[in-house]
Amino acid sequence: MISFSANPIFPWPVVAIAALVVIALTVWAYLPRVKASPGFKSKLALGLRLAAVLVCFFAMARPSVLFLEKKKQKSTVVVLADRSSSMSITDEVRGQSRWSLVRKRLEETRRTAKNMKDKLDFQFYTFDSALKDLNFDDDKPPEGRRTELGSMLLEAVKRRAGSRIATVIVYSDGASNSGIPPLTAAERLKSEQIPVVTVGFGSETAGASSRDIAVKTIEAGPTVFVKNELKVRGVISARGFANQDLEVEMYVDDGIKPVATAKVRAEEGKEIVAVDGLKYVPETTGDKLITLKVKPRDGELVRSNNEISTYVSVLSGGIGVLYLQGSRFSWEAKYTTRTLDSAPDIQTELKEIRAPVGTEGVDPLPDTDFAPGRCDVYILGDLAADRLTPSQQRLLATAVERGAGLIMLGGRSSFGPGGWAGTEVSRVLPVEIHPGDGQNEPEGGLKVVPNAASMQSYVLQVGPTRADTARIWAELPPLSGANRFSKAKPLAQVLAQTPDREPLMVAQEVGKGRVLVFGGETWVWARKNEETRAAHRKFWRQAILWVTHKENKGDNRVYLSLDRRRIAIGQKIELTVKARNEKDEPLRDVKYDTKITYLGKDAKVEPVELYNGDDGARGTYFAGGKPGEYRIDVTGTREGKELGSDSARFLVYEDDRELENPAADLALLRQIASTTGGKFLAPETLEKHLKSLEKDTITEYRAPTERRLWDNWPFLLVFVTLFTLEWVLRKTLGWV
Repeated sequence: MISFSANPIFPWPVVAIAALVVIALTVWAYLPRVKASPGFKSKLALGLRLAAVLVCFFAMARPSVLFLEKKKQKSTVVVLADRSSSMSITDEVRGQSRWSLVRKRLEETRRTAKNMKDKLDFQFYTFDSALKDLNFDDDKPPEGRRTELGSMLLEAVKRRAGSRIATVIVYSDGASNSGIPPLTAAERLKSEQIPVVTVGFGSETAGASSRDIAVKTIEAGPTVFVKNELKVRGVISARGFANQDLEVEMYVDDGIKPVATAKVRAEEGKEIVAVDGLKYVPETTGDKLITLKVKPRDGELVRSNNEISTYVSVLSGGIGVLYLQGSRFSWEAKYTTRTLDSAPDIQTELKEIRAPVGTEGVDPLPDTDFAPGRCDVYILGDLAADRLTPSQQRLLATAVERGAGLIMLGGRSSFGPGGWAGTEVSRVLPVEIHPGDGQNEPEGGLKVVPNAASMQSYVLQVGPTRADTARIWAELPPLSGANRFSKAKPLAQVLAQTPDREPLMVAQEVGKGRVLVFGGETWVWARKNEETRAAHRKFWRQAILWVTHKENKGDNRVYLSLDRRRIAIGQKIELTVKARNEKDEPLRDVKYDTKITYLGKDAKVEPVELYNGDDGARGTYFAGGKPGEYRIDVTGTREGKELGSDSARFLVYEDDRELENPAADLALLRQIASTTGGKFLAPETLEKHLKSLEKDTITEYRAPTERRLWDNWPFLLVFVTLFTLEWVLRKTLGWV
């Protein structure tokens, strides 16, 4: 069937009027010359000019001829290969992975596609949670953390829109765990008459009866000071390996050799086993990537989950504190260690010594805890002298004289009542003690009264001003009681006393070290209100800095801390930033520029807003991007002056839904094939099926075709010929 159409460049009335006007003007211009030169040539010249004008207006009408033309089109075969991490499971024959078999079938399909290229157009894709063109040279193992089979079926068909799809072939284990439900996608493909052929891989019985080792958690840090010991713990799932030794290795950064190793064993009937005892002493500062690995074992279903990583910040100039506690439970130890651990540059280790030296079943404290350089500060909290050997007491006193700090607190097993009189430790204490000193426990409690002559002491400055400091000390809740001291030694400084003017807090320099004793316990200050809690924190931090000769630490500083160093996508990480001056007092009105950078491919930088509080600024980052390594950088400025900067790294991981249930879901693949009118095939029968597609692969159809009568070279030739002949005649007649 043939039809004509026109699409004028202007509305038809405009074209018609323009044509009449131009024709009239042409006749009016030529008519005097035709009369002056009667004859055939003059009339022909006018006719040629009018013909050229009509040709122009014919082109303005843009006429076309429409007719149906018979065409041929090749059909398309869309091939989808599952590259999610479940395809790495080795449950195929001879211990092969699902993916290794898929690669073999893909190579066979590629050879078949080359032989059928004149009849079928093959398009190869891989998929997990995204659809990608298949790279046959890519030999990396599958790493996708999610399988969106339904979404990828629809996406592949969408990309081939306009093509006649003969079939969609899916290589997969059917373990779809995200995106559009596969059967919903199958119903849509059914309505479009696109059959899906599914080729199943993997075992439907893989799971509880399979054997697998997985590192589930890692605990480390999050901070440690350079040359201090870092303890790393973890939890391992060892399904199918009961009563077998598993070798655990700890690596730092990209180290080739492990820095620590351990052997663990899962008991019969239990899959979960804890890993403990892994230790590492960092020699340099900075963020360290700590990785736990379990050596693979024969018969493991999956090996990609045999390791886990996190970050630990190694700090310089840190203060190591060893807190020795005598009683089974102590409020003082609980609140004090919590306070000290909140400081970014103080690391506290608490050891409870619950029985005298030599008690059966009680491990003694090692002498190495008192070796030179082992600790910067020792805290003795309600600890009787018989918890340490005479040798350890002597080592402790020597460590103080060589520069270590010592803080001794009150308690019913401390000072005189604790048997410390006459020991090597009593020699370095700033007070004289005797066995009968006893306790001071007045009704209503015991107030701590700072000595007026010592109010300028760094240890006592718990407020921003001297007046605030005096007010806060007056408002601190009273102690339930305290140890009595016979008297302060001649060179000691009494910092605080009881209302009866008995020494209560006394300090003294001993050799190269410093000692601070306090007859009571400070935990009651941490429980009253926010102001007294802040005073408790400040008192303890300043006490530690004083006994370590670090009360004047120099420049302003900015500290960044994270509540964790490893989070899953969708989880949040809490940031805390603090700025301190040279006296370690918090700085207010500080502006923080905080950015988070994704360190993987296609690096991305995101700002994070921080909100200032009483003791620093806090913010929250929700991990919504890619899994991988991230870095947080923060810079603090005050009154236009940069105070300092800090940074920290953390890891974002994606929940591995793929390996939670390693069983293949071949039933789902059968349902998809059945719903769409396709087939479920065993891998070895695929090639035969492809050859059957050769029939009816070429489609003939009639498509409307447009031929423009004005937009071609013959039309241009007619126009040029008319104008040329008209010009020649005009030349002959002498009109030009």
